[in-house]
Amino acid sequence: MQLIKQTVVILGGSSGIGLATAQAALSEGAHVVITGRSQRRLGAARAVLGDKVRTLALDSADEEGTRVFFDELGHVDHIFVSAASVTLRGGLAAETASLRPAIDTRFWGSLFAAKYGAPKMSPEGSITFCSGTSALRPLAGGSVGSASCAAVEALARSLAVELAPIRVNTVVPGLIDTPLIGELFGERRDALLASAAAQLPVRRVGHPQDIADGVLFLMKNGFVTGISLTIDGGRLLV
Repeated sequence: MQLIKQTVVILGGSSGIGLATAQAALSEGAHVVITGRSQRRLGAARAVLGDKVRTLALDSADEEGTRVFFDELGHVDHIFVSAASVTLRGGLAAETASLRPAIDTRFWGSLFAAKYGAPKMSPEGSITFCSGTSALRPLAGGSVGSASCAAVEALARSLAVELAPIRVNTVVPGLIDTPLIGELFGERRDALLASAAAQLPVRRVGHPQDIADGVLFLMKNGFVTGISLTIDGGRLLV
């Protein structure tokens, strides 16, 4: 399968993995639509991607907003849900209100995208969710984030059966050097990445393009559905 003239929708496409995937899809001739919560970041993304990309401010956890978005968009070939809410402290001691975004954005956002996007897709279409290796290798204090990752993987497997022949998969990144890392760790960013790189078999942390390659593979390979594609530099091995 090729992406030429196909419509690729990326929820959470204004930075990081979503932005890299938008760039990759555009380079293959796709019509790309990206969403994000921040108009400022969408504007910055448009400056990078050029006038061929369509942008729309949307919180993927907003069910009604997602329904309207797909209704107005019309036909869709591929959907990638990159949007996620990450917190350093997602354990039982945290306030419940601070835990909800991890589930609302990653899980419910993925479900809403499938619920309202799938009816707009051809049988050859695909939906890709984004999980994380914390589903299998959780960190202390990250229970809710880990649960949200595991939940979308289970959701994808179920929807691969329910929505067939539309294909549904999950990409599972390890530690990826995105702007979010800087926001979360501030001055500790460089030390964290260097330490993580030294422990990985590939001796480096991931780049957004590494994950974008995997997402495009899941979009284009018509014989892959219901899988979780781990791209983690070997994190699960060490």
